[in-house]
Amino acid sequence: MTVIQLSLFFLDQKNPIAQVDCLSINTGQSNLLVPMPAIAEIILNQELIADAEKPQWMCGWIKWRNLTIPLIDFAALQQNKPCVDFGSSTRIVVLNSLVEGHEHRYYAIICKGFPHIIRVEEDSALSAQDEVEVATCISLSFELDGQHLDLPDFEEIETHLRSIPHNQ
Repeated sequence: MTVIQLSLFFLDQKNPIAQVDCLSINTGQSNLLVPMPAIAEIILNQELIADAEKPQWMCGWIKWRNLTIPLIDFAALQQNKPCVDFGSSTRIVVLNSLVEGHEHRYYAIICKGFPHIIRVEEDSALSAQDEVEVATCISLSFELDGQHLDLPDFEEIETHLRSIPHNQ
């Protein structure tokens, strides 16, 4: 196994950082480790606005802070399958767009249950899964304190956002 440096979370960071607060988000297929600066808000399940033109992995549109943003089923995006209804235990994690080149400043992903905070310290031993092929939209799979986590590839995710027509 390979030990990973904390700087992987913020490659553009100029100064060393001692810790990064993250959320572990259960997508129904995996647990994503998302750094807090990428998260805009966690909200309860919302009524969907249907869209016949949407990609199959997009559940629809939701209203959030006077904006209409796409709601994505991350597991369906990874497998290029239709989105799944998680039911009433669903939370929605609204993410800040980190990459330019599409019209969506924010987007949301479905979260099963409630995400929990994980503080990744500078000296945390993150063990990369050398033998594991990294899944679509994942930049790295690793173990932290005995828990398997996936670090999302925001650039790849947001490349998929380009295929979503802007909702008027």
